[in-house]
Amino acid sequence: MSLSELNFLGTFNVSYNNLIGRVPTGTQVQSFNESSFFGNKLCGSPLTNDCVHVDKPDTTSDQKKDGGSHKVDWGLIISIVLGFITGFWVIVVSLMLNRSWRITYFRLLRKLIKVKGL
Repeated sequence: MSLSELNFLGTFNVSYNNLIGRVPTGTQVQSFNESSFFGNKLCGSPLTNDCVHVDKPDTTSDQKKDGGSHKVDWGLIISIVLGFITGFWVIVVSLMLNRSWRITYFRLLRKLIKVKGL
């Protein structure tokens, strides 16, 4: 639909762009030849193939079921936060309490910094 807002086009060619849908009506886009639209799945004027009217699926029944709003899943959010906190503290506490792990961790960091050239 944003193409329909263009007012001062001298030439227009969207051939072979895999576009799908109806050519916007009542715009300058309809004044161009059918050859400007080859290689797409477009319909409507100025093309020879007419668009078949397809009803949109009824989404209002789905909105009525959940109250029409997007509910936040607090259980999921709490699980993610607790998992992050637990995992973070398991690593931090293990590095604080286990001296050999701490030494190994900082040696690894030092090697990574040397490899990256920082």
